Amino acid sequence: MADEMKMNDWHGEIPSPQTRKSYRAGIKKFEEWNQRPIEDLLEQSDEELGHVINKFYTFLKQSHPQNSCRNTTNSVLQYFKFYGKNPKYNRNIGIFNTTLTTRDHILTVDECRDMWKIAGLTEKIMIKSWLLGLRISDACKLEWSNFNIKPSDEPIEVLIHTRKEGITAHAFIDSEFQKLLEKYIPTLDKSNKYLFQSEKGGNVKEKQMLRKLQSLQKRAGIQTNGQVFGRHIARKMFLRTSAELGITSWSAMMMVGKSVDKSISTYINGVALKNDAIKISNVLKMEISTGNGKVTRLEEVVNSLEKENMVFKTRLDLLQKQFEKLNTTVERLYPRELERHIMTDEGVTTYKETFSTPEEYIESEKKFREIVFKNQRERKEKK
Repeated sequence: MADEMKMNDWHGEIPSPQTRKSYRAGIKKFEEWNQRPIEDLLEQSDEELGHVINKFYTFLKQSHPQNSCRNTTNSVLQYFKFYGKNPKYNRNIGIFNTTLTTRDHILTVDECRDMWKIAGLTEKIMIKSWLLGLRISDACKLEWSNFNIKPSDEPIEVLIHTRKEGITAHAFIDSEFQKLLEKYIPTLDKSNKYLFQSEKGGNVKEKQMLRKLQSLQKRAGIQTNGQVFGRHIARKMFLRTSAELGITSWSAMMMVGKSVDKSISTYINGVALKNDAIKISNVLKMEISTGNGKVTRLEEVVNSLEKENMVFKTRLDLLQKQFEKLNTTVERLYPRELERHIMTDEGVTTYKETFSTPEEYIESEKKFREIVFKNQRERKEKK
């Protein structure tokens, strides 16, 4: 078995209990296969360790799905890297390839709203934090001082340092969340810095938060049909919603605290995310206004015209048809999907964007040009 002192030294720098548990299981499987403690291999060269990694991964592929093979092999790689080794494994065999999993329940906004209807104040704060797209390991360690903000009709940006990747998440707190926080924060023990406080002091743990969410799911009658109502499903819904709205992948990744490819991260520093955050919050809003039986001003005008004279209604119908024709013409003037190419020092980075309105296309063009101009300027300065 692995030397416990070395394992503890390594685990001492891993903040997530779930990650530590996963890494320990991976090391145990490796030692069972290799039939010797992992620390015995630390004297080997990086090339020799690379051959061992290749063989171990190939062995796992015979009976395990790709995602399990990746996670298990990564445990061994991280152990070696912690102790100053850099195994020269074969990068072409696909160790870090990821396959789509069907195990997780595909969460919907309507299901979240069903949970919301039966939730108390603390549970609603938990749901809104979950819907920021953060990992549960980060959500359960949020500090209330970061959310002690003056309510506004506009989303307010809150910077959250994520623990797994060390990336800053640019989370946006919408007006719905702000109003809840205004009621919730005064009820907290101010000697405890956490937003979600445990009865024994400190913060609510990952498993406790997940159990509370799963309890809401069951009480709301949400069926998962054998799939897992797991810790990442809200994060996946946030990123899926972003893609459906045509928001660039890097904007979504910056909001949830996911690392952006190094080839473009330099060029998008300072990108305005507020407009994208507004689009997402409009979709992920929990309280849907019914209007309380009131009609809008436009509806009142239309109803009045209909009552006064049917001739006006005919004219409105004609104007509507002309507007639809004009709208169709406008839509033809901009692409619905566009492939972008950015030249960097590492080569050409390619990505795709989709647009549902001319305004989205114009905003994307503006951002893209800013990135390209900044790229060109820096390349000229280097020359």
